[in-house]
Amino acid sequence: MSSVELSASVTSKLRTFIRQGDERLEAIDAALRRLGVHTLDVADFDFEGERWALFADEVKHQTVAKAIKWVDGVDEYVKGYLEAPQARRVTRHPHDFKGLDHGGTLIENLRIAIRARQETLRQLVGKAVRTAAGADRDAAGGWPHLRDLGLVDGAVLDGYLGTMRARATVAQRRAAIGAAKELLEAVMKGAIVYATPEAMGFERDEMSQLWKRLKMIIQQEPSVDPALGGSDFGVVRLLNGQTTTVQGVAEVRNKVGTGHGKPNAPKGLKESHTVLVIDAVHTMTRFIAARLGELFP
Repeated sequence: MSSVELSASVTSKLRTFIRQGDERLEAIDAALRRLGVHTLDVADFDFEGERWALFADEVKHQTVAKAIKWVDGVDEYVKGYLEAPQARRVTRHPHDFKGLDHGGTLIENLRIAIRARQETLRQLVGKAVRTAAGADRDAAGGWPHLRDLGLVDGAVLDGYLGTMRARATVAQRRAAIGAAKELLEAVMKGAIVYATPEAMGFERDEMSQLWKRLKMIIQQEPSVDPALGGSDFGVVRLLNGQTTTVQGVAEVRNKVGTGHGKPNAPKGLKESHTVLVIDAVHTMTRFIAARLGELFP
């Protein structure tokens, strides 16, 4: 749908919501900094130790309450001014938020809900950023399958892609592998929250644990269609192979990528090895996004 199919007043209102969404995301980041989480990663927030600090900050700044109000306001508006299919595209994303007792999970759910709604609103008003034809897949604006669902913040994704795109030296290849691994981990966490907003306790899971949890959510049931290969072949075998891929990406990063303080650079690390890791992550994230789109239309 393009902006010409919306009235000027509706288009203007949707653009206002997009701008206000940026303000809500910035407010959430500011709250995390006040709570000492300068990485802005909710997994680094010690909820048990900082429970009262979170409650006190919310009393003073109303960060969570304002974010929820924004989500509710968007949902109410689109249900009243957009056709039902368009409204469902906006409101299909997480919206059943728990209380502050759920700490980091609540904050991450709000981030995903805001980003996902913003991206859909941008598409509706014709402001979505797409990869230009022939552009490097890993350039800024690439990997649109992740942007469409809001699984990873656009600026964060572009940061990963920038690191993954530079592969001329061994040091750059190590960094690219580390970025690819972190991106896959971020996508799996975002997908779990996207599918099950009430999910908790997985923020510090290892890669293999995240994939095991996510696979249970997006598992393709082969018995529905014999053409998929039954319980031992076809799609099931490919899905089982993805478990090996997740383990392989994590192991390559641990051995030769950045993040574990290796004293020596692996001189035998070639660009082909790096591309193998990046392409494996690209394939997995495309499958994850496609399945979420099918299961939660």
